Amino acid sequence: MEVDLFLELARPPASLGGAQPSEASVYDDLISVSKTADSFGVGALWLPEHHFLGDYSISSAPDLLLAAVARETSSIRLGLAIVPLPVHDTVRVAERLATLDVLSGGRVMWGVGRGVTKTELDGFGIKPEETREMFCDRLSTLRYLLRTGVYHRNGQEFVLNPKPSSRLLEGWMAAVSPESFELAAHLKLGVLTGPFKPWPMIKADLKRYRAAHPKGRISYTIAAYCDEDHEVARKRAEPGIKWAYQRLIDVTRTMMVKQVAGYEHYRKLGWITPMLQGLLNLNILETLGLACVGSPEHLLRRLATLNEFGVDRVSLVMGGGDLSATEISRSLDLIMCEVMPKIKVSPLTLSVGEAAE
Repeated sequence: MEVDLFLELARPPASLGGAQPSEASVYDDLISVSKTADSFGVGALWLPEHHFLGDYSISSAPDLLLAAVARETSSIRLGLAIVPLPVHDTVRVAERLATLDVLSGGRVMWGVGRGVTKTELDGFGIKPEETREMFCDRLSTLRYLLRTGVYHRNGQEFVLNPKPSSRLLEGWMAAVSPESFELAAHLKLGVLTGPFKPWPMIKADLKRYRAAHPKGRISYTIAAYCDEDHEVARKRAEPGIKWAYQRLIDVTRTMMVKQVAGYEHYRKLGWITPMLQGLLNLNILETLGLACVGSPEHLLRRLATLNEFGVDRVSLVMGGGDLSATEISRSLDLIMCEVMPKIKVSPLTLSVGEAAE
């Protein structure tokens, strides 16, 4: 199991301690943390793509940010998680992936999805009920473009430049609903999952996914922080993680509490929203499998469980944007040096019978 880093690029309010960080300082910290993660052997850095969501994330142009990271690092892979295909011209997505792949020396990873906030879809004039069909059509086009490097329009052939490398043929897909896991398996895509629903529910989805696609790759995202002192870690990280989950609830509220056409499964998860709002703390988040914060021994137990299940990559969200680059680097050092060497690689292969249990 590889350890990845997921940076939301949030700008939490001053109420979490200190002044609200500037956009420039958030981007500067991104470069600093990326260089440290690269030196520690972290597998990949994943950035989301978000628009119009205020302090929740300023990652509206992740390909540009990853291009900057590419020039400051040498081995860490660079992931887009995810590209919301309904709001993009597919040709431009393919061109940007191909360009970033050249700049990084072949380190690009890409994931795609429909987008899960009404604000973002409204901002681009996209109707939620149309996103599923748009996503499937544009994903098919994107994979064709990455495979062939050409497309046709009005009887003319156009050649992409730079031509996409065969390295870009492998992709990932965001998966929340059982149907999305099934689609990812059918399309032979890896799945990017968490943090929208509890681990026990995701675990059941993953069993079915692996039964349908035994070689399918799994990336699980979880909030995390590590310190040699267990209580110090929890005290330091809890405010930011609680804030981040509260903001996640805020930005996805429409999908979670209303019946939005095309996003029915999110409504089924609506029971989580009032529970997290009323009882939001680290203990609850850890019980749901959404966080892992504490000493190296504490993280070892949780991450070992994910490894034993067969998760290929665990993507760590460090705090809620309130941690300094130094604190994140120190936490990564403990995880990479004291936790991961103790986790044995023991991938789980599920039969159809086991997946039905």
